[in-house]
Amino acid sequence: QLHNETTPGQAVTVELFLTFQLVLCIFASTDERREDNLGSPALSIGLSVAVGHLLGIRYTGCSMNPARSFAPAVIVGDFSDHWVFWVGPLVGAAAASIIYNYILFPQAKSFSERLAIFKGCEPEEDWAEREARRRQSVELHSPQTLPRGMSE
Repeated sequence: QLHNETTPGQAVTVELFLTFQLVLCIFASTDERREDNLGSPALSIGLSVAVGHLLGIRYTGCSMNPARSFAPAVIVGDFSDHWVFWVGPLVGAAAASIIYNYILFPQAKSFSERLAIFKGCEPEEDWAEREARRRQSVELHSPQTLPRGMSE
């Protein structure tokens, strides 16, 4: 249920931003491709959830997850404005995924590789070799150190 005379439009916006920041935090703290991850992913995700709840609980009860809102609605039997707790988090999570994977930290894959992954097929045979070469070509390293994957 919405709190403090929050309109459904405001509630969708609040839920969208709360879920957006949570999903972005999850992607950034658990991405294996990043080498600048410091600290515990569990701690950063937990702090993100805590901040989200502190900011959003006054307006929407801070769902950030449709399942978290569905069970109380079933128990109470009140589904008024329940769509807010589905639309906001789903749009926020999708937006965070698109922004992280295509703008903030894009993967260097060709269209055929992305299509193969989408179809659930194995990419071409020499995919692993090309992936290693691609990583070496985009990786920054000092002249004193060898690129990752190369040994003396």
